[in-house]
Amino acid sequence: MGNPVLCEIDKIFAKGKDFELTDAQYEKLTGTRLPKNKYYLSNRSAIAKRASKNGYSMKVIEKKIILTKRKG
Repeated sequence: MGNPVLCEIDKIFAKGKDFELTDAQYEKLTGTRLPKNKYYLSNRSAIAKRASKNGYSMKVIEKKIILTKRKG
């Protein structure tokens, strides 16, 4: 598994709206699979760091990530 390319996801973050990604959508957008370790995915992965940087909170439910724009 290589490093994800997040430029397409950055475009979604720039819209400032809540969104969800399935594992298949994530793989299509980034060129790599979602990390299997749920803790790592939620807290240490590239998308978790990018979500935080862009003012989003992130939840992982089964094979889907849910990103919510934080208020304020």
